[in-house]
Amino acid sequence: MSKEMFVLALAVGAGLLAMWVHVRFPGLAPARMVKTLFHTGAAFLLLMLTPGLVGPTPAGFALVFVFVLPALVYALLCTLWVLKHAQTALGVSR
Repeated sequence: MSKEMFVLALAVGAGLLAMWVHVRFPGLAPARMVKTLFHTGAAFLLLMLTPGLVGPTPAGFALVFVFVLPALVYALLCTLWVLKHAQTALGVSR
């Protein structure tokens, strides 16, 4: 498997996990937009730390699943929360 295919599979898997968490645990979403933006900022700060951790070694490969995947799921989950708040603000939600 090439690096590009691995990154694509990781991103799609993280997106599916984020959607599953959002649907399975709707109570995790913050009620206020300010808290959602705080979570979003924290998630993207975690993602900014990830390039320095991962390398071509077996330990770097393990860190992808221990640190990068959860950080990516958290960032995508925060994105879903922001979209939910936007829908509520526009009056589009159910």
